[in-house]
Amino acid sequence: MRMNILLLYTNINGFHEDLYSFGIASIASLARSAGHSVRIRIVRSAAEYPAVLDEAAAFAPRMVGFTSVSSQFVFVKELAQAVKARLGEALTICGGVHPTINPQCLAGAAGLDALMVGESELSFQELLAALDAGRDWRGIDNIATRDGDGVKVNPLKPLLTDLSPLPWPMRRDYPFGDSLDKIGYVPFMFSRGCPYLCTYCSNHAIAAAYGQQRNSPRYRSAESSIQEIEDAMTHMEVRRVLICDDIFGIDRAWRREFCEKYAQRIRRPMLCLLRANVMDDEFLTLLKAAGCYRISIGVESGNDFVRNEVMNRKMSREQIVSAFALARKHGIGTMAINMIGLPGETEEMLWDTIRLNRRLKPTFSGVNIFYPYRGTKLGDHCFDNDLVDLERYANFSNERRESVLKLPESYRAKLTRYHHDWESLVYPWSLGRRLRRIFGGTRAWGLLRSVKRSVARASRP
Repeated sequence: MRMNILLLYTNINGFHEDLYSFGIASIASLARSAGHSVRIRIVRSAAEYPAVLDEAAAFAPRMVGFTSVSSQFVFVKELAQAVKARLGEALTICGGVHPTINPQCLAGAAGLDALMVGESELSFQELLAALDAGRDWRGIDNIATRDGDGVKVNPLKPLLTDLSPLPWPMRRDYPFGDSLDKIGYVPFMFSRGCPYLCTYCSNHAIAAAYGQQRNSPRYRSAESSIQEIEDAMTHMEVRRVLICDDIFGIDRAWRREFCEKYAQRIRRPMLCLLRANVMDDEFLTLLKAAGCYRISIGVESGNDFVRNEVMNRKMSREQIVSAFALARKHGIGTMAINMIGLPGETEEMLWDTIRLNRRLKPTFSGVNIFYPYRGTKLGDHCFDNDLVDLERYANFSNERRESVLKLPESYRAKLTRYHHDWESLVYPWSLGRRLRRIFGGTRAWGLLRSVKRSVARASRP
């Protein structure tokens, strides 16, 4: 029997323009392939709650699904409780990274009936079949439910080693709005997992949920990945391609086949994420030939102790410097990704990161303020050692732009200023970047650019 399924994706005060949820889109594809009617709604403000509830009441869904990272869970709880009060019988359930690495969060979320833990496509199919047949669903793998005052987590299905049998995440009818026009690229993800054990990242915590030490990458075949891009090109404008894999192309055979087919059949500018110690001349030659024009690289910290001992990056300064030099050699732009405000980091250590970025000369440099994710080693260390301002954390959504650690108020404010002024600190010699910091996104900045173009045209021979 056909059911209505409403999927809600909160991005309220999010730290970037998060235009696409791969998890929600994947679940939507599975539900549609089973013959159900699916709607996706992105919620960008609490002011939208009444409209979301009206839409839900008119749609009359059998299930309302959410996805959540840690900083959005406060909004998921609010919205789920409002949905439950309005719809009553609809099953409310939440998946995503936060429920996977911290399933105990269900105990404090009265509006949610259950969680889906881990990669849950196969279990989600079983859940749909159980709801359709009116059977009890609480014993299905990957589902967590309340058990008295605690939470019961059912066994997890083994991870899929080949992602190719899964349908492509839904893009047709996904509510992008004008996000694609503003951002200018279409996101894709062809692998899951990262084998490295950075203490602040969710990958080792996801691996632990499966009883594994590492979250080793698993791939959709290169041919299926290329076909997914081609399919998207049939019904939407794909001017640029962003590949969101945690680390693109660790598997050498996969990346060679993908890059060669991409160069032949896609021929669109491409962006991807890499780690400095996997970059070599052969790899970047492939990327350049495929049309890659920018690589995001995690520098994280310029202080060796913070980077390698606190963050467990296990990467030398020389490897990082060589990676950026190699990208310049191949004419590929770079985005340096950094983090400040870690436990134990001093202001002098923070300046090590600024100084290293100046030496690297990346095309762009960005910075995040450390946020302690429950379930990660560094996050749990912060909670276990009373380093987190719990009152601030409870209603905090300004993730990666402010600190929730117990810090002197003056230093917390200083971290926020470093975050705001990062470009002018990394590029102190660049007048253009300073002006963009002052006027960026304003009519004044547009006027300055117009004047610059007019002067350039007038000076041509």
